[in-house]
Amino acid sequence: MHNIQFDLSTLSKMLTYIFLPAVIFSNIYQNEMEGSLLLQVGGFLALQLVILAVIAHIVEKILKMDRKLTSTFKNSLVLNNSGNFGLPVSQLVFHSNPIGASIQIIVMMFQNIVTYTYGLMNAASAKQADLSALKELFKTPILYIRVHI
Repeated sequence: MHNIQFDLSTLSKMLTYIFLPAVIFSNIYQNEMEGSLLLQVGGFLALQLVILAVIAHIVEKILKMDRKLTSTFKNSLVLNNSGNFGLPVSQLVFHSNPIGASIQIIVMMFQNIVTYTYGLMNAASAKQADLSALKELFKTPILYIRVHI
């Protein structure tokens, strides 16, 4: 028998750079959603992001966390990921009402954009000065994929 092992780094890169953008693109293309829905859900998600970031900043200052812990704490509070399970569940539950699945697609897009901008900058800033962290952000191809979708 052959012992097959997955290369997690390769799998992770394929998910991030190929499969997630393909799933998002195909779901946006297949579902009809109105601009007002996008604005309402996007507005809520942006407000939630700001509130969570402010809370994280306040707690970080009160507890006087070091740089590495601050980065991890902020990302754990602000970032969430409901795409892997959220989209299939939404498609199953809202099969007869596609608006539910459309909302999950918007949430998934927003989460990916925030993860690969705010989350990446925050993680990179734990190790590097802010300018170097900004350089790392612009090296990430996923940002450009999201912008074009």
